[in-house]
Amino acid sequence: MSAVSTEPIVVGIDGSPGAARAVDWALSWAKVVGSPVRIIASESVPPGLRLDSPGLGAKAKAVIDAETERLGDSASGVEVSLEPLVAHPVTALLDASETASAVVVGTRGSGAFQGSVIGSISGSVAAAADSPTVVLPPGASSEFSVDGPIVVGFDGSESALTAASLAAQAAGAEGRPLRLVQAETGVTSPEEPLDEVVDELRAAHEGVDIELVVVPGGAVQALTEESRDAAYLVMASQGHRGVPGFLLGSTTRALIQSAQCPVVVLTMRSEKLWPVRSR
Repeated sequence: MSAVSTEPIVVGIDGSPGAARAVDWALSWAKVVGSPVRIIASESVPPGLRLDSPGLGAKAKAVIDAETERLGDSASGVEVSLEPLVAHPVTALLDASETASAVVVGTRGSGAFQGSVIGSISGSVAAAADSPTVVLPPGASSEFSVDGPIVVGFDGSESALTAASLAAQAAGAEGRPLRLVQAETGVTSPEEPLDEVVDELRAAHEGVDIELVVVPGGAVQALTEESRDAAYLVMASQGHRGVPGFLLGSTTRALIQSAQCPVVVLTMRSEKLWPVRSR
C-alpha cells in the first residue's frame, strides 16, 4: 500500500546508460510509492544561437524519442511524461525540483552529465535542488529495493540529525530498520558515540528499529561498506546556489561514486521527506 503523491519524481536524462538506469530505478520506485514520473531531456543554447534558432531542441527531442522507444510498455502502471526542453540541464532540473517530490539523476553520463569525479549535472542539482535528490551510483541496482535498511551518515550535526529524523519517518512508514553510521570519531564526528542523541531519536520514533554503528575509520569506506545491503543511503551535505560548481561535501561527492545503493542527498534547501510507501 502507498500514499499517492501528486508531486512528480523528476528524472534527468541525456541518452547515456547511466541516465537510462536512473529512469529504470525511478519507475520501479514510482510503482511502489504511487508517484507520477516526469522525464526531462534538456539541451543548452549554444553560443551565438537564440531560443528560437532553427533546429534548436532537436537533440533533446531525439533523446526523448529514443527513451520512449526504449521504455516501450515497461512503464505501465505509472503516469509518465517525457519532455524535451531547451535550457541548460542544471537550470531545467532545478526549476523542475521546485514542484517535484524528488529528482533522480545518474552519474557518468555521455554529455552534459559527464565529469571526472561526479557528473557535473548530478553534483550541481544535488547541491541546489529544492527537493531531495537521488543519485544512482554506478554500482547501485536499477531496481528500487523494498527490503534492506536505510543507512544515514551521522556525525551529530544539526543537518545530520534532520536527515536522520526524516529517514526515521521513512523507515517507520516502510517498516525498515534504520542504521546510523558514525565514522571518523574524534575527527569529523565526536570522539564518543552519539548514544544520547540516538536515544532521543528512538523516543521520537517509537517502533522504528534504530541502530548506531560507530566506526573509527574513514566515512567513505565505512558508508560504502554499509551501503551494500541498504535500500538507500541518506546524506546531509552542503548546498549553495551562487557558488561556482555548487558545493557538495567531499564525503557526499565520493559516495555518489562509491556507494552500492542509491544516495539521497539533502541540503538546507531540500530538507523534506522523499516519497515513501506505507505498509
